[in-house]
Amino acid sequence: MIDRKEFLRALAAGAAIGIVPHGHAAWAAPGAGAAAHDRRPRATAKGAELLLTDAIVITMDGARRAFRSGFVWLREGRVHRVGAMRELGAVPQGIVRRALGGQLVMPGLVNCHTHLSNGMLRGLYDEMPLETWFSKGMWPVLDGLDRPNGEAAAELALLELMSIGVTTTATGEIGSRHPEMLDGVLGAVERSGIRALVSRIAMDSADASSAAQFIPEGYRDTPAFAADEVRRLKRRYDSDRVTVTPEALGVLRCTPEMVQAMHSVAVEHGCLFTMHAASSQDEREASRKRFGHGSITQLGKLGVLGPRTLLAHAIWLDDAEIALLAAHSTGLSHNPVSNAYYASGIARLPELLKAGVRVGLGVDGASTNNGQNVWETMKMAMLFQKQHREDPGFGSAELALELMTLGGARALHLEHEVGSLEPGKRADLIVIDTGRVSLAPSQTLVSNLVYSNDPWAVRDVYVDGERIVADGSHRALDRPAVVRGATGALDRVLKKAGLDDYLGKRSRWSWQ
Repeated sequence: MIDRKEFLRALAAGAAIGIVPHGHAAWAAPGAGAAAHDRRPRATAKGAELLLTDAIVITMDGARRAFRSGFVWLREGRVHRVGAMRELGAVPQGIVRRALGGQLVMPGLVNCHTHLSNGMLRGLYDEMPLETWFSKGMWPVLDGLDRPNGEAAAELALLELMSIGVTTTATGEIGSRHPEMLDGVLGAVERSGIRALVSRIAMDSADASSAAQFIPEGYRDTPAFAADEVRRLKRRYDSDRVTVTPEALGVLRCTPEMVQAMHSVAVEHGCLFTMHAASSQDEREASRKRFGHGSITQLGKLGVLGPRTLLAHAIWLDDAEIALLAAHSTGLSHNPVSNAYYASGIARLPELLKAGVRVGLGVDGASTNNGQNVWETMKMAMLFQKQHREDPGFGSAELALELMTLGGARALHLEHEVGSLEPGKRADLIVIDTGRVSLAPSQTLVSNLVYSNDPWAVRDVYVDGERIVADGSHRALDRPAVVRGATGALDRVLKKAGLDDYLGKRSRWSWQ
């Protein structure tokens, strides 16, 4: 009998992400199998020319320049110039200037891993007994993630991410028996204005040797259907800000045919290919038993590692697998909070960085983290390593900020576009109120950003030079309406899964 710890650690990569059965293949839109690269992605709006002045500026450029009094000049959705105020010189008439009075301007944060459709599932799985997991916590919850519920959940996650400074996110999504759930999530992504890579997750393995990895027959895709769904979604939603990508969930939950089919779609369209990999000790041991080696080695043998591949978690790696990731320029999302939530282990972050692996940070979905707080993720990425290695000298606030900006961009293979404030790059940036109590005193501002930050210190968020969050308010996502929508969506999911009664009884307190 599999015990709870073994089950949860093995499940960490895939808990509550949504699964679709192959029986829905007939739902796909006509022509879903046709190539989608016959048109250019739709262009999205760009912000008007704007000059931000009198700000503290962190650039994350190659020299890691930072200015105590600097400016950032935005033009046609990109960074035109950045530098010290003393270098600004004459400014042509008619250009809008916004003096920030010592507020901080820095690159927008890059979140490398989440599941937006899990946005309203926070707190649902806290210490859930294993028998409840199997009977109500897994497949019934997934069955409830239809288009309206997935869309409402995504709006909640997006509002949290953007309000605290995320301008780019990667997310893995699939509808539990509802292929159109992806349309709901992508609609929310479009309205939010965020830059996003949205992966359509597939799985098909019938291997029953591991209870935690087994996929019931009704929840398995066929490679052909999964590939056609990616193409359909790409035709409808791809733009210069949003990219739909294929994902094979994991090496144990997917046949080699599925992994290679999803990778082939990525090659066909020149887009990212994503997977969950090496997420737990149990996965490592099951992989060694099934293949004779670890998950990363197996992916190398399948030919899917490379400069357009992103892997989530990658905790249990040996030295050869770390070298393999580095040699293939494969991106990696390190998700320290969700890893800790399921006691999955501590990733070998120092060794990964020393080897030159493209490492970014991710929050993971709210079902396996309970929040989308990227600032907490930065802090925990440093503190878990200090504790695990008994080395208080490891890392720094500067390293944490690098991993959540330029590091994330490199992991997503977008470093030529985002991750730093440099002329020619996308004008994705955030403005932080340095007058917050949590950021004082100013002498230790950079440390305070990571180790004592109030995430709501972020006041403005720009994507492509568009001011999407202004003084803490999102222009399209109304906070009360989003909260009401997510609350209603969770009520529907709980009722369908039969978990409403469980949640009411699990507390030891006397609720009146």
